[in-house]
Amino acid sequence: MDTVQLLVFSLIWIGIVYCFNSLLARKFIAIEPKKALLYIVTMAALGLLGEIVFDSTYRFVFGRPLWEYHVLPIHNAYTSVYSLFLWGMVGLHIYLLHGVLQSKGVTSLHKLAAIFCAEAIILEVLVNLTFVAAFGDYIFYYNPGDLWHITSLQTLPLYLLAGYITVSTLRFASRRQTLATLGSTALALALVGIGRW
Repeated sequence: MDTVQLLVFSLIWIGIVYCFNSLLARKFIAIEPKKALLYIVTMAALGLLGEIVFDSTYRFVFGRPLWEYHVLPIHNAYTSVYSLFLWGMVGLHIYLLHGVLQSKGVTSLHKLAAIFCAEAIILEVLVNLTFVAAFGDYIFYYNPGDLWHITSLQTLPLYLLAGYITVSTLRFASRRQTLATLGSTALALALVGIGRW
């Protein structure tokens, strides 16, 4: 697969995420660039770091990784250079979705963490399935076969924990947007740089 195909696939998914959230809001959502960038880079950094920590821990406990990246893998295939886009896209989705949910009065940490958990798995399945359909390979391959290696039910507790961490981190980061954006960008790039080294 070449870079152009990966870029087109990525742009299509950005469009899907934006259109889905606009449908939920019943209007085209105006994007505040500074805040959207904060969500995108914070999620890229948290996603990369979380994948490395969670999958390393899983491997330590169970003797094998829970998942392996097939597209641009780094850090023993626990994560990928492409995860910058994948988790950044999740950040864009969360930015758009939180705006919609706040307008409906949904602000509870517990509810937002549970929504993150459910939607992370749904997005993971949809993105991986469309990638398999388009390119004949997985972006990431789950070793347990409980859900056809597209995802696994074993990710549920990890994603719920990640939901609490994500929502809490984004709330904290929103108070110091510029510093948090720069710090998240530096962390994400450092993780990719170290992984490529």
